[in-house]
Amino acid sequence: MERGGRKLKNFASKFPAWLRQVLILFIIFTLIQLCYAVPSTPASQPPAEPQPAGRVVWVQGSFMAVKPNHQERTLSRASILYVTDTLVTGTNSQAQIVFTDNTLMTFRPETKFYIADYQYHPTSQGSVGKYVMRLIEGGFRTITGLIAKRNPSDYQVNTPVATIGVRGTDYTVYLNKSNQLYVGYYSGTPCVTSVGGGLCLGSKTPYAMVPKAQAIPVPLAQPPEVFKEKLQITPARIAPSPTPTTNRNIGQTTGGNMPGNGNMNIGQTTGGNTTNTGNTVINTGSSGGNKAGTVSNFCISN
Repeated sequence: MERGGRKLKNFASKFPAWLRQVLILFIIFTLIQLCYAVPSTPASQPPAEPQPAGRVVWVQGSFMAVKPNHQERTLSRASILYVTDTLVTGTNSQAQIVFTDNTLMTFRPETKFYIADYQYHPTSQGSVGKYVMRLIEGGFRTITGLIAKRNPSDYQVNTPVATIGVRGTDYTVYLNKSNQLYVGYYSGTPCVTSVGGGLCLGSKTPYAMVPKAQAIPVPLAQPPEVFKEKLQITPARIAPSPTPTTNRNIGQTTGGNMPGNGNMNIGQTTGGNTTNTGNTVINTGSSGGNKAGTVSNFCISN
């Protein structure tokens, strides 16, 4: 060891002092770089698929979804809806959707509605998920599903002027271009809460208005003009698909085609043929391994 050190010293002495200093600095710099080197990372993973939240029941006019990256897609009967979609109805257009917890919702013309956070775990005890939405403009009528039924605090619809919560409710909402919010009661207990205060609706107080941000909700004895025409909700539900083991072609069935978008057949499917039944069943199909609570192994029936 000692002998090796002498050899190294003799070897180094052959170089001029300035070169030895440069070599020493180079070695120190290299060691520092090695200490702070970023470890190699594996190949980047593909982005996670968006979380499905529900499907479209029917469309009259134009209906589209806008992703956070501003990419648009046209929606039609049975189209899948995803978390972080902004749903938009056109002029003189209406549409109805159903969430996987069987919340039903019909949108008014010129509505913008954002699916902020939606989680559904039907096999859980107690709370079964989260339902957080944002009404940007326009309005809707809704009949709440299992998330609100199991735990009302898991349900929330935000607007620029107030937040709406429920307890087993059928209610309607309209937000005009001046950010004045109107809420109407049909059943249950919809509650409107703003910075100024809160108000729960019922048979004795069926309507309310929030005139602006930070204003107290004002009870109304008569229905606002916008509620004179009651939005229709078609009875519909999302239920476990009776045939969750075969993928189906988009709108390609023997004996009948499904209008609009679809990766599912209408009707019960036997031997690849579509047969009409009393209920309309939209089989989503699957390749196996789907989790309960997603739309990939559910069907819509009405």
